[in-house]
Amino acid sequence: MSIQENKHIMRRMIEEVWNAGNLSMADALFSPDHTSPSAPQLPPGPEGVKFLAEMFQKAMPDYHMEIDLMVADENQVVGRFTQSGTHTGADLLGMKASGRKASWTEIGVLRIEKGVIVESWYEVDMLSMIQQLNGTKQ
Repeated sequence: MSIQENKHIMRRMIEEVWNAGNLSMADALFSPDHTSPSAPQLPPGPEGVKFLAEMFQKAMPDYHMEIDLMVADENQVVGRFTQSGTHTGADLLGMKASGRKASWTEIGVLRIEKGVIVESWYEVDMLSMIQQLNGTKQ
């Protein structure tokens, strides 16, 4: 795959799955045996991505992810994202809806083979998000 094609795959994942809520797009973007070593408890393949995206979308109806930076080579794409949302919906990670807005960052690495994501790693600033939603961040 070309560098531009790999970047396009990441953009589609962010825009179509995470921002637009088109969870079925994960089936086209992720290999059936996709793994995420940074979250081994998630189901393999696109189901793990769908689980997470749906969880955030139900908890934060205004959830949005912005791509801040993206670099790629022929096999991988690395992105830095800023995410935000207001917790007015379903429980999130055991927290009841607070009505508070949070903004936090994430770095994601996708390994791509034959046009699909086969492996991914994510480093998310969950502490910042949780502190903001609980009203404990100074």
